[in-house]
Amino acid sequence: MVPLLIAAALITALVVIAGNRFRATTDEFPHRSWGATYRPATELPCPWCGGETDEADASCPSCHRMFGATV
Repeated sequence: MVPLLIAAALITALVVIAGNRFRATTDEFPHRSWGATYRPATELPCPWCGGETDEADASCPSCHRMFGATV
């Protein structure tokens, strides 16, 4: 019974210490703005090179690989 109480007390102390440590951090959100972080659904990156594409593009303007499946 005593080892169980000691283990429970240690786990509780570790949770309290960890909670206080994470709460004390004052780091800002790492991204500059929501606009720079998220793109509209029509502005998807190229799946191969990550370059900027447009919804109407049939191929990537950067690496020139074709979009879509070939049948």
